[in-house]
Parts: sequence; structure tokens; C-alpha cells
Amino acid sequence: MRCGLARSGRILPMAVFVVALPLSAAQLYYVAVSGSGTNPGTQAKPFREIRQALTLVGPGDNVLVADGTYLGFDVNSKMGAPSSPISVRAAGTNVVVLVTTDRTDNRDTIHIINSAYVVIEGLRAFNANRAALRVEGGHHVTVRNCVFGNNATWGLFTGFSDDLLIENNECFGSATQHGIYVSNSGDRPTLRGNRCHDNFGSGIQLNADVNIQPGDGIITGALLENNILYSNGAGGGGAFNLDGVQDSVIRNNLLFNNHASGIILFQIDGAEGPRGNRVYHNTIDMAADGRWALNFLQTTGTNVARNNILLTRHSFRGGLRFGDTNDAAHTDSDYNILTRITPDDNAVLTLAQWQTQGHELHSITGTLTNLFVDTTVANYHLLTNAPAVNFSQALATVTADLEGNSRPSGGAADMGCYELSPFTVKIFPVTGGQYLVRLSGGAGRTYQLDFSAALNNWTPTLMLLQSNRPLEYLEATPPPGWRFYRASFVP
Repeated sequence: MRCGLARSGRILPMAVFVVALPLSAAQLYYVAVSGSGTNPGTQAKPFREIRQALTLVGPGDNVLVADGTYLGFDVNSKMGAPSSPISVRAAGTNVVVLVTTDRTDNRDTIHIINSAYVVIEGLRAFNANRAALRVEGGHHVTVRNCVFGNNATWGLFTGFSDDLLIENNECFGSATQHGIYVSNSGDRPTLRGNRCHDNFGSGIQLNADVNIQPGDGIITGALLENNILYSNGAGGGGAFNLDGVQDSVIRNNLLFNNHASGIILFQIDGAEGPRGNRVYHNTIDMAADGRWALNFLQTTGTNVARNNILLTRHSFRGGLRFGDTNDAAHTDSDYNILTRITPDDNAVLTLAQWQTQGHELHSITGTLTNLFVDTTVANYHLLTNAPAVNFSQALATVTADLEGNSRPSGGAADMGCYELSPFTVKIFPVTGGQYLVRLSGGAGRTYQLDFSAALNNWTPTLMLLQSNRPLEYLEATPPPGWRFYRASFVP
């Protein structure tokens, strides 16, 4: 049984909540469309442009930007510190940074140059001449909760920058290349929770590129997790296009309707081919005109694939592609759901044929209809009776799924990016002082939702035979005082 409780103005569910605390900093500067360049940047007298505040910032300083439109800006040679970064944050949801014509270099709308411990959060930028945001050199730059769309080349582009955190951004509509492009030997990038879609090239590309110096031409220590990539690749390029990437982790990602490759690890511009990479718990559904779901080419050492769902709608391509027999020998792959394999980028084998050669001995086949709730609306959560449920190899390094649900929830972790959560209850505040109760359960199971004013005398509210959609319950009027909700499974 799971319970939550609500009272007008607040929610007290029986769980841990994250509370947003006030910004603590050496100095807080304000920017608003009502401001002026001659103002001191206080809340009462804000600056007009972000760039004006950036002339003053030092370690620990924050720039808080109100909704409105602002000129593109540079963050040049600004050094925060590990415990006191410099940040530029949106105060609302509609801070738009515009393309400029007045800077020495107007190609990239936001340009971060040779800076460290800098955070850009909640900004929006569209129709850039090249990239909406570019990080050049430096290290420990965070770009979080931003939206970059319909830019000429990239949404977000980085070069020679170590220890990046690119998190919870949306990048779409890049006209000639990729949504996010991490380049030039930048090590230890983390790309988490990003949504990249409808880009002409890749959703996310990592290219170490030994041809551009300085740098070793290898990206190591990358973590690519919880990203959703779809409808990319009309011009070529994998949804994850990884050139010269080694000793990295690709886990809990959802890829669907991509038109080139799914995940592809290879070497063209990188100094060496892939090795030491771990590809865990990804869900891939390739478009009918797409290529292979998971690709290992030009490998230089062992790569591991486990617990992935690798499906395609293509007539003869399949889940797993090797460039040659050397790549097949370098790949430790098992406990996946897939159909066809190419061992040499030529012959195509069924899973059963591949297993007779000693490969994928614990892997199984599956279909869109026996695995997922409803792919027509991009719902790739697992059905309760899906063959992926409770069928995987235990991985100590994967303890949660794409949505943060704990793994395993049953006897074993589930394959793919989502762990089946047969029973969850969440409470959300809505306008008017009301609370929305959302209950999700397994298809074909019956649940009961009750309420009480004081944890006694429970009143049954409704019964639900769970289908493919969660139940949403909203009381007609705001409850007076406390309201406790109880949901339970009915055998």
C-alpha cells in the first residue's frame, strides 16, 4: 500500500521531497527587460542585459534573469570554484537569448570560452547562426534545463572541454548537423536526461577528432544516461554517434524513430577505435528506413553490451552489427532482446543462428507488441507480461532506470531503459488549491483508491481495472484541511 497526504497549500507525501533553497552566493545580480545598463544589478534596479552582469561576476556569484529577451553573450575566462561556481540562471520559464550582430564572433549565441565551474541553467535560444551554445576550452561547465531549437548547425557544441555536465536539455531541429556535439578530446563528459529530436544529423555526437590539436584524439570516461533521442538522422549519423570513445558508459537511454544508426561506436576521426565501453539497459526501436540498432566498428578492445532491447522496423537489418569478425571477437554481448545480427557487415543471421556459434546464449527475441504499452504514442514502458520483465543479468552499477525507479523492482531487473513499476501513486498540486492523484498499475490488475480526513474511516473513492493509461483523480473542490489518500492492489 502507498499513501500520500495533502492539505491546502502543501503536500506531505510519505517520501523524501527536494526543496529548492534560496541561492547562496557571494553576490546575486539581477537582469530584467525593465532594467538598464547603468543600474547596479540589484533586484530593485536590475541590469538590462546578461552580458552587463558578467563583467562583474566572480566565484560563487549568481546572475538571475527574469523572463524576456536578451542579447547573446560571452562568458570569457571566468573562473568559479568547485564549491562556488559562477551561474547564469533563468528565474522563470521564458528567458530567450537572441542572435547578435554586435560581437566579434556572432556565430554562436552563447559562447563560453576558457572558463571553469560555470553553470548555465534554464535559458532558451533559437535560430543561431551556428550553435545556440558553445563551450570552448575550460572545464567543469554545466548546461542544465535549457532549450535550444532550430539552429543552423548544432544546439549545443563543445570542444576541448573536460568534465562537462550537460543535463536535462532539449535540443531539436538542427538544420545541418547534431543536437548536441561534444568534440575534440574532452574527457569525462556527463550527458544525462537530455531530449534530442528532429535533428538532421545525430541526436548526440561525441567525436574525439585527432586531426584538431591539441588533444589525444580520444574521449574517455563519458557517461551517457537517461537521454531520449528520436526522429534524428535524416542526413545520417547515429542517434548516439561515438567516434574515438573509450572506457565510457551508455545506459538507460530511449531511442526511437531514428533514421540512421541507433548507438554506433566506431573510429574515423578519433585516434583509436572503441574499447572498454559498457552499453547497458537501453531501449532502441529503429525506424523502417533506419540502420542497425547497436553497432561496433573498428574496435581496439573489449566492449560489453547487456540487458538492451534492440529492435528495428527495417526489412532485413537488425539489432546488432559488427564491422568484421575482429569486432565480434572484441564484443561481450548477452542478455539482450534482438532479432538479426550481422557478424561482418555483410551476412545477416537470425538470433538462433548466431547462438549456434556460441554468442548471445541468454538473449531472446521480442516484438513491439509483446514488450511495450503503446509505441504509437511513444510509450515504451513494459507490459506486465513482457518477456523483458525480470529477465536480465544483475549489474551492480545500474541501480535505477531512466525515470529514477529502483532496479530491480522484482526478482531481477528488467531489460531496457524502464523498470516495470507495477504500482505507483503520485500527488501533484494543481491550480485552485486542488491535488491531482495519479495511480499507475499493471495492465489487467484492479486497484482501489480511498481517502480519509484523519487516517481513519477510509472512504472508497473508486475501483480501477488498470489499462495502458494511468488513472488520474481530482476532487471537485479543494479538500478542507488534511486529505489522506490510500491506494491498494485488489487480488
